[in-house]
Amino acid sequence: MKKILLSICALALMMACSKDNDGQEENGQESQNQRQEEVTPVQQARRTVLVYIAAENNLNSFLDENLTTMKEGSRHLNDDQNLVVYVNRAQETNPCYLARIYQGELVDTVLMPDELAADPTVMTCILRETLQRYPAQSYGLVLWGHCDGWIIQDSDSISDTRAYGVSTGNNTPYMSNLYWMNIPQMSQAIADGMEGNKLAFIFGDCCELASLEIAYELRHLTDYLIGSPAEIPDGGAPYELNVPDFFLETDDFYRTLIDHYYDYWLAEYQKELNAYRYYNDSFGDLVGYSVPLVAIKSSELDQLATATSQVLGTIADKVSTPDTLNLTKAIYYSSVGKRQYAYDINCVLKQNAAPTDYLTWKASYDKAIPYARHSVIWFSSNYYLRKNMSAYFAQIPAEDCGSISMTFPSTTYEGTQPNWNKALQQYQWNNVIHWEQYGW
Repeated sequence: MKKILLSICALALMMACSKDNDGQEENGQESQNQRQEEVTPVQQARRTVLVYIAAENNLNSFLDENLTTMKEGSRHLNDDQNLVVYVNRAQETNPCYLARIYQGELVDTVLMPDELAADPTVMTCILRETLQRYPAQSYGLVLWGHCDGWIIQDSDSISDTRAYGVSTGNNTPYMSNLYWMNIPQMSQAIADGMEGNKLAFIFGDCCELASLEIAYELRHLTDYLIGSPAEIPDGGAPYELNVPDFFLETDDFYRTLIDHYYDYWLAEYQKELNAYRYYNDSFGDLVGYSVPLVAIKSSELDQLATATSQVLGTIADKVSTPDTLNLTKAIYYSSVGKRQYAYDINCVLKQNAAPTDYLTWKASYDKAIPYARHSVIWFSSNYYLRKNMSAYFAQIPAEDCGSISMTFPSTTYEGTQPNWNKALQQYQWNNVIHWEQYGW
């Protein structure tokens, strides 16, 4: 296993490094996308956005395309707007670097130690260095890579933990002996790295980040959490469009960001040229669909947690009696084999709570979820999930879906390692919900 030493990381960041668009030596020649001179950023920018790229995995093949579109998007930024990337890729030669993307070019590239992006110590180090090099009035964070929702492992080792990353640890894209970062670990890493500076947003260009368990865990670190409760397409965000969105300072900036992402994939799925690449079970079965996306307002999450606890109390008999909760018309966003979890919270409560109780809860929900765009079918690698999409998800009205998930304890989780019913109780969300009071 690779071992992370913060002192080594800090020392490496202070070293003078050669620069090019891959973070490799230029051999005295200026590369096509790299300035020879350093470009000094303004003393304090209006905003600095770090894209934290965990690409030491099977997403490595999509990295160069994403970097190209980030460069395109950067051409629309002002000098007081810093787009910074930390790249950790599946590549033997200089796989890790920190750089700024300025007017379509990588500048100020610093080679980094060959370590694990999935290690929370590395995330803390990168955030601190970004703040030091590119101080700003506000900050944003983009999480690029894999995510597996809220699922948590008890192991003290990085190996085989969940849910953000992932790193293979051997500079290859082959998905074995994986290293993940548990969400509570990630939350602490961000808190330590930001040193008291609250993020304007965390944007998940990764799967299954938009769950209430995760959002509540991160609520003190960011004004907004933006992402999908479901799998996202392997190509990820259209950065040529989304990079300028990261720097918008309007109250509803998240609408533009989400609309660009959603509409891009809505159009992409309709291109006959890409039918071979983007389909679930047959060519064209994603036409008319996109990616579920949501913006979550952190300042309203405490009230939403209280309202959720109260409405669950009105259906305590369903919650406490195993497998009694009616989920027949509720979308779920993930499963491991046939174990379904991460249900759409709006679907579940609308179906199970009394109408008046549901509407009382919905008032708090609408404040915490100011914007969402839903797709009842999305690109997925999960066979059982795809079958349920075509069987009954497509019959559920989109307005019944909130595009944010929550997991309800179930007897089907008793065989999981560790027990998911107990793992749920490790999240701060449970400090309000208290699943144990229902016998779980």
